[in-house]
Amino acid sequence: MLDFRIATFLTLCETRSYTQTAKMLNITQPSVTQHIKHLQKKYHCILFHYESKTLRLTQAGEYLRAHAEEMTRISAKIVSDLQRMGLDEKLLRLGCPGELGETAITRIVANMMQSGSGKIALVIRDTPELLAMLHNSDLDLVLTDACYQDSRFQSESVGEVPFAVYAGVELAEIYQNCKLEELFINPLLLQNPGSSARRILEDCLTGRDAFPESFADRITAGSDNCLRELASSGMGILFAYRSSMQDAVDQKRLAEIAVSDFSEKRSLIFQYKKNNQEQNRFPEFFRTFRMLWNALLQN
Repeated sequence: MLDFRIATFLTLCETRSYTQTAKMLNITQPSVTQHIKHLQKKYHCILFHYESKTLRLTQAGEYLRAHAEEMTRISAKIVSDLQRMGLDEKLLRLGCPGELGETAITRIVANMMQSGSGKIALVIRDTPELLAMLHNSDLDLVLTDACYQDSRFQSESVGEVPFAVYAGVELAEIYQNCKLEELFINPLLLQNPGSSARRILEDCLTGRDAFPESFADRITAGSDNCLRELASSGMGILFAYRSSMQDAVDQKRLAEIAVSDFSEKRSLIFQYKKNNQEQNRFPEFFRTFRMLWNALLQN
């Protein structure tokens, strides 16, 4: 969408060489010179000058470079958005953190598409990465724990989900109706430092004057599936959203431990940017998702 000479200008800003710019753009060196002269005539200013045989930007050139880079980014976004609107006007890009239960979320999304909610592209990532994608308009909606509510975005409540304690069936049977501190003699299974799942666990423990270090040992892994397998093998205690553990519990690979002084429900929210082009779909999407989510937790 931008004047093609802007690309020549920005390339010359990087290379500081007319010869190298011509090679990179697969044009002739005189063409590079003509492009720069055209811009200088158009904007009534000098963009480059030589200092000791080194090509440098003038003050006007620095100004144009900063704004040209921004214009290039905006132009690319406009092209991307228009192409997406033209190819598939009903595609909604949804981001969800893996710790909520990739299988559970996938089932809900599949159910929604089958029932006529339009096409949904599901992205599973860690929460901070999803919020960065939302900020860059690479996603339309992000489902997060309320502790990640970001003032840059608007939000809609989804509901609550229990955050509970799990272990292999035999180990869980030993500790039913115990107190939290009784679990400390076991290893704690947890996500790697910096992950959103670990932050939520630490938030829950801190509110009860406990920490990951309160446990006899800590075993870390970057995969929710890996943590579930370790727990089902009796390797330690796992704290997780009930929505992510339901299949393993139904298959009797894991069991929930009733802890008398640990009862936690986490609030979930959708976050989105104001004036999103898919925003007219949000109310019905929220209603349907909320209904399916509540049905999932009741099973």
